[in-house]
Amino acid sequence: MNELPDLQEEMRLADLYSFGILDSEDEEDFTQLVELAANITNCQMAAISFIDKDRQWFKAIKNIGTKQTTRDVAFCRYTIQQDGIMLVPDAKKDPRFQDNPLVNGEPHIHFYAGAPIRSSSGHKLGSVCVLDSISNRNLNKFQLDALHTIANQVSRLMDLRRKNKSLINYTNKLIEAEKALHRLSIKEEEKERSFIAHQLHENFAQTLAATKLYIEFAQTEKDLSESFLIKSKENIEHIINEIRLLCNYIKPIDAYQADAKLLIHELVDQWSANNRVAVDFTMELEEQLAPASGLTLYRLLQTVLPLVKTYRAQQLEISIQQEMDIQLKFRYRPQTNSVVDPAKLLLLKKSISMTQAEGGQLLVNRTVDGMHQIEIRLPQITCPA
Repeated sequence: MNELPDLQEEMRLADLYSFGILDSEDEEDFTQLVELAANITNCQMAAISFIDKDRQWFKAIKNIGTKQTTRDVAFCRYTIQQDGIMLVPDAKKDPRFQDNPLVNGEPHIHFYAGAPIRSSSGHKLGSVCVLDSISNRNLNKFQLDALHTIANQVSRLMDLRRKNKSLINYTNKLIEAEKALHRLSIKEEEKERSFIAHQLHENFAQTLAATKLYIEFAQTEKDLSESFLIKSKENIEHIINEIRLLCNYIKPIDAYQADAKLLIHELVDQWSANNRVAVDFTMELEEQLAPASGLTLYRLLQTVLPLVKTYRAQQLEISIQQEMDIQLKFRYRPQTNSVVDPAKLLLLKKSISMTQAEGGQLLVNRTVDGMHQIEIRLPQITCPA
């Protein structure tokens, strides 16, 4: 069975890390659930495990002599790749595990049953599993249902644990966030000032200087005056376009006046040219697209396009469709190896947060032909009369 697609795995790990549960202290609530799982199924061993990037870590265990294993020997890494309970009646006869050191050595796992722990975001983070040194154990429907229920209870405990921790640390985090936001705001303002100053100098000042020179030539060189005046006109048109692009950068959409679709087209075309990425772009939107929807699409494109750039994609397909909801899709073939890159995770988190703030949903998957696909669904916003 193949591992999860790159982006899906990165999102799953980001979700797991958000709970802050890895390497945490033992907690009675989780220990009791492990005891319950072992007692209901009459198995010798039980665990609540979470699958990290390179390891399997146990939050609670019964009769297992370690708190973690490498990921490559973990039974539970297969459990998180399916929706239901995974059963391994006889590990010695299963080609996935017959050479596994946990089967041939301590703790001599011959039987395994695991139910995936699914977060509220839909990611499978680990499993509640029971194990035994006796093969071909039979679990009845009641026992399997109980294992599934315990996994759901672990998920609820994790949500509650995260909420409680957030409440306890809320005041301190808010203060630190305000300080960080202030520092970032100053930094971003300086960055934008530098960008605008550069644009004014490189595009406007130099072009205006050239235009002034053309006009002076037109005054002195009468036989070439028409040619110089044409060049001056072209320069002025160039400045007008550059000013419009700079205004869009500073404030993309003026509430109910700007054409959102035109601005989106310009953003995609400009990004494609600047990054030398061939973009196949289609947009099927109603004529009266609500300005708020246009601004949301514009900002999401500004955030997701840099994420695509981190994968060094040479070609990109973007489609925007409007049906019951607004669908924004990106398809591309990554050119980099699969790594958990903090920059990618930050861009993903920002994209997800923006989508959720608008009441939408962001999905990531890999197609059968090896393409990455990011799909964003946004609710319709009624255009005011």
